Amino acid sequence: MLSGSYLQGQRVFLTVGYKPLHLFQPWQERSTLFARILPSAIAIDAATAAGFTSERLICLRPPIAADLEKALWQQWKISLVVTKASGTPGGEHTKRNVAAALGIPIIVINRPVIEYPQQTSDFSVALEFCRHQLNSPTSTK
Repeated sequence: MLSGSYLQGQRVFLTVGYKPLHLFQPWQERSTLFARILPSAIAIDAATAAGFTSERLICLRPPIAADLEKALWQQWKISLVVTKASGTPGGEHTKRNVAAALGIPIIVINRPVIEYPQQTSDFSVALEFCRHQLNSPTSTK
């Protein structure tokens, strides 16, 4: 469950994906929550199970044009945005710009840092790693 009172009484726009929407369910009675999710049955089912009604959902695939983003926030009278760090593909920059233009606070949930035992941006190194793993006596084929 989310702690703190920063959502209390706010008109909150969530662009965090459908999976964490259930975490916001306890806030349904203390704030007005809106969510943008992908247009898929699984996302709609999860949002509905988390207490979102069709009037508070919009199903769009990013990226969203800044003008549409701004119009949506204005239509719903959004006072706070909660989004995940989605980078360019998810329109994070657009959301930050629209929030700044409208003077709306934005909370960005960063991705967890993952420590990988081996990393490369060189395809040949990655290919060799895969070959080694496939030929390793401990690999399961």
